[in-house]
Amino acid sequence: MKVVSLVFIFLLLAGCQKQICSDQPNSNLLEINIEVNRLEKSLFRSSNPEDVARFLEENEDMAQSMFHQEEYPNQEILANQIFMLIQNEAIDTLYQEADKAFDQPAFEKQMNLSLSWLKYYFPNASIPMVETVVTGFYNDLVISKEKIIIGLDFFIGENATFRPLDIPQYILNRYDQRYLVPSILKFYVADYVSSGDEETLLSEMIDYGKIYYLLGNIMPCTPDRLIIGYTPKEIMDVSAFQELIWSRIIEQDILYATDEFTKRKFIGERPNAIELGDECPGRIGAWIGWQVVKNYMDETGSTMQQLMANRNHHDIFSKSGYKPKNIR
Repeated sequence: MKVVSLVFIFLLLAGCQKQICSDQPNSNLLEINIEVNRLEKSLFRSSNPEDVARFLEENEDMAQSMFHQEEYPNQEILANQIFMLIQNEAIDTLYQEADKAFDQPAFEKQMNLSLSWLKYYFPNASIPMVETVVTGFYNDLVISKEKIIIGLDFFIGENATFRPLDIPQYILNRYDQRYLVPSILKFYVADYVSSGDEETLLSEMIDYGKIYYLLGNIMPCTPDRLIIGYTPKEIMDVSAFQELIWSRIIEQDILYATDEFTKRKFIGERPNAIELGDECPGRIGAWIGWQVVKNYMDETGSTMQQLMANRNHHDIFSKSGYKPKNIR
């Protein structure tokens, strides 16, 4: 990995507004150049189990996280199983389609810009290594500060010959190249966001709101729907009916609920939050939290660092003045 400093000035101007969309170099940013290590290419060149065993030894992190090596009595058994796997025609189809679907230059460009903005707001942010692999749907993503491992076969998209089994359609919709970088960064930036000091639904809504607000600013050219993982119709509906959604939340008096069952209804993975409407999408509380944070930043002029460090989420809510109006 190579990180080169071009010009790094005006840090005090780290703004509270979403950046203007531009994929051109910015003189205020560090130039980030990640390199994606395409492990699947090495794996699928293996001509015998011994080649696979060497591959596993050379890529121990990947072997543990993507193939669950610790569950096998010894590496030889796993190597034999993987070799049989990559000889399978269906898995070869997955490999070919994943390779075709993955636009590596576009991925690297989007990651580089986003990580440059992250370094702008948080100069001490680390830059991870990125690896890809095809496993036959063992695992989709493994994310740490040091390394990101992507199971490319999960992200071929809706036209894939094979897709992961037993995954609801509303989640399967997000296994697509368009959602890949936002999905990665949603988990990656969480370390820079301080959670609220209360265990209420409102506080956790704002936890998510802070994450999405940061994502929106480090991914200035990415539509909100891709950041939060909604369909075009879902993002249009929640934007148009904010007032109605909010009024129903207030009517149900749930903002300060602390029980996990209630909180999961509104911020957990569900196809719909039926308590607020048959077509209200799941995770609606996270989206509302995002709007609260946007209002708070507009009203207070806080810096990104101040927002992310603020654990008083009741104060954020109070100062946001969030009172949505339906878009007509």
